[in-house]
Amino acid sequence: MNQRLKGIMIRRLRLERNWSQATMCADICAVSYLSRIEQGQVGGSPEVLAMLMERLGVTWREDPAFCRESAAWFDDCYDRLFAGESIEDMVPVLKQRREEFRYSPFFPDWLLFTWQITNQRPEEAEELLPALDDRQRSLYLCLSGEFEELLRVSDRGYFLQEAGKHALWSGNFNTAVKYLQLGMERAFREGSLPVIMSCCAHMGNCYSCLNQLEQAKEYYSMANRMARGLGRFPDMMTISYNLATTELQLGQTEDALRHLLEHPWNEAMYYHKLALCHEQLGQREEAYAALEKALAAPLGTAPLGTKTDDPKKIRAIFDQTCQLIRFRLDDLDYLKNPEYGKALRACVQELKKNYATNFAHFHARWLLEWYTANRQYQKAYDVLLEISANHHA
Repeated sequence: MNQRLKGIMIRRLRLERNWSQATMCADICAVSYLSRIEQGQVGGSPEVLAMLMERLGVTWREDPAFCRESAAWFDDCYDRLFAGESIEDMVPVLKQRREEFRYSPFFPDWLLFTWQITNQRPEEAEELLPALDDRQRSLYLCLSGEFEELLRVSDRGYFLQEAGKHALWSGNFNTAVKYLQLGMERAFREGSLPVIMSCCAHMGNCYSCLNQLEQAKEYYSMANRMARGLGRFPDMMTISYNLATTELQLGQTEDALRHLLEHPWNEAMYYHKLALCHEQLGQREEAYAALEKALAAPLGTAPLGTKTDDPKKIRAIFDQTCQLIRFRLDDLDYLKNPEYGKALRACVQELKKNYATNFAHFHARWLLEWYTANRQYQKAYDVLLEISANHHA
């Protein structure tokens, strides 16, 4: 794999310099030999590879001490990732050692973990595929969302968890439940408690999307206990937020408000739900205050299922959802205000285009309210049909 990786890197660096193969290999080897090296058909002799690298001005790191240290570090990173543990402390090391890893056998590992952390697919990713070992290829398939192929070669709990999350945000709830249940079972055998916790939390999300509150509560409670035991307080906030969102959607507003207030969170979506709770309870001043905080607070990482990676677009859509609350707070007769109806429909369309289906369906109650109040019964019926189809997916 190392020799094949060198061939891929030589080709890439040659093309970056706009050199022909003849220029690249002059006085080193035949053009046909270089071509076979670049295509991975032959590994190339160490002497030829060394001369080609030298011509490119690249020092390839593969001394034993460096390889032992780097292999041990990346082994620990893979183990922590697949166990569901945080890898945030890797970020400064990956940035600091970029050039060191770039020209070494560990470049694929560096690239994959950079992709994992930034959620941005590197342009070199596909090009390196022929040089990946089994572990690297499995992570590549996971990051690419190619779960059908991935699960044919690995039933690791982490991969089942990620497949379940992907199915959840794609609206395939039966598939999501199947993968998440298998993920919990596999993670138990692996001793990966964070993966079990994550699978439980996402099982709660599945039942939340299906408006099955009791089942959602059951899994959220299990996930919350594990998060508390692990000291993962951000996960506890997320679980509490998701439970409150479900309760709010099902009209249990007081319970939703209580769960939100249990875990205060300086995040825009949190304040958005807080504003909705206060609005539904007739607490107008508190709703206005929460709404102002929502517009000023940072918007967290875009959830899985988001179809745009443009932060300005994501923020603009969020601001639209806040504007709907302001409409209702400012105008108690909002159901007769055509501007409100226009803004509501536009917001829901943006959510449908750019987010997973459950984000749009969260606003279905207001769509139904608007269509019914304005005697657009066919459109109200269509909304109900769409929600029903989603819940039986």
